[in-house]
Amino acid sequence: MKTIKIFVCCHKFYDILPPLCEPIQCGSAFNYKIKGIIHDDEGENISLKNPWYCELTAHYFAWKNIAADYYGFYHYRRFLAAERGKKRPYFAKGKLLNKEKARFLADENYWSRLIEQNEIIIPESENMGISVYDHYRTSKYHYAEDLELFIKILNKNNPEFTAVAEQYLIQNRQYFCNMFIMSKKLFFEYCEVLFEVLSEFDSVKKPHGDFQSDRTDGYLGEIFTGIYITYCKEKGIKIAEKPRLDINCGIKKRFYYTILPPESKRRFLVKKIAKKFGGK
Repeated sequence: MKTIKIFVCCHKFYDILPPLCEPIQCGSAFNYKIKGIIHDDEGENISLKNPWYCELTAHYFAWKNIAADYYGFYHYRRFLAAERGKKRPYFAKGKLLNKEKARFLADENYWSRLIEQNEIIIPESENMGISVYDHYRTSKYHYAEDLELFIKILNKNNPEFTAVAEQYLIQNRQYFCNMFIMSKKLFFEYCEVLFEVLSEFDSVKKPHGDFQSDRTDGYLGEIFTGIYITYCKEKGIKIAEKPRLDINCGIKKRFYYTILPPESKRRFLVKKIAKKFGGK
């Protein structure tokens, strides 16, 4: 039987633990530790880099310290959903009701079968209406020069990614949240490439001077996840995409989701107008 380790990244107490999952506290090196769960400052770790790396400190911890056949990562408010969306890449929910848990979270048998039938499971990509590159450079707290430097280092160190990186960045569908489930072979390859590139990036990057803007390594990790998925697709790796389930969403986000659904023409138009008059 295959060993499956899916970690729910959290920095505080969590409401829901989906099937096959266990929590890991990120940034444990300088936070009050939640009792009874894994902390990312144990063993070989980069927990102190959490302000810049976000949930990637959990990825690094699992890579260096945990033995498994499959590795997965969710967030304490974001999971993969068993139920198919209505042509939308994610669900936006408030509190998840008990009667909804079986529908959205399924059970261990469902996820075990799906995982062992695929080498990667990833949240569905979302069409943002603009290219991945343009979405990054125009998003708040993001800077084009960081992405360009990251890609330059990636291409220098790993030229096999050059074509797929360009392919991913010029199209409109984006993978978000640094969430996935991967076989050991692929997860280790992903980590080896990503953390080597980020280490070199860190040695030359210019800090932006505020907490949100300096979470750059986490933002770039999200971009690399999309590049790596594109790379695996090109190689014919078996990949399943499932909707993302966002819980504990506020009224504003749920209202926005209902009135301007993801990937809808209405949302694209409103975002275009907002960008025109509001800038970055």
